[in-house]
Amino acid sequence: MLRNPALRLYSTVTCKHIKMNEKIAIEINKVLNLPPELLDEFFNNLKPLNLRKGHYFLNEGELCRNIALLTKGAFYSYYQKEGNDIIEDFCLEGCFLADYPAFINNTRAKKNFKALEDSNLLTISKEELDKLYQSNPAYERAGRLIAEYLFTGWESKLRDNILLSPAERYRNLIKTRPDILQRVPQYLIASFLNITPQYLSQIRNKLIY
Repeated sequence: MLRNPALRLYSTVTCKHIKMNEKIAIEINKVLNLPPELLDEFFNNLKPLNLRKGHYFLNEGELCRNIALLTKGAFYSYYQKEGNDIIEDFCLEGCFLADYPAFINNTRAKKNFKALEDSNLLTISKEELDKLYQSNPAYERAGRLIAEYLFTGWESKLRDNILLSPAERYRNLIKTRPDILQRVPQYLIASFLNITPQYLSQIRNKLIY
């Protein structure tokens, strides 16, 4: 596992009025790869946002003005088609939230982000992010790494949707993202796998027995 040794000096990372624990800071910096002083400055440019369960960070049709880092809580992203919610993914602590194409192009979002739990986020606007990019090449590199992180995640999900059966994708969730199974309702997991809740129950029963 990649770690930045300098971050071991932190018991918490302080960002204006909030504190972030060391574990989340380390996980985030696996993506950003910033030295401690620049990581601190990055956090100090973020604005806290607290959302209650059931509230939205972003709705389809809104301008995506901010990208957010989830420090506590859980979200899911979804599209709507013919009145049905099509689950794209789930997001837990350490995850970035944005309709990234809409964010970088200043266009309207195509998807929604809804809180599954009371959640704390840190947000930054496109304008503020661009200022950081201009202030230091390390920030511009961090922005590219965020884009690569998001892209590889999307590509991995697309590949799994094409090549794996729902049962195989569920086994992958058990292996790689077990927290999701504890914190996300089964009907949303079924929607994410593009199957009915009844079929998900059959898959689970086969794995148990």
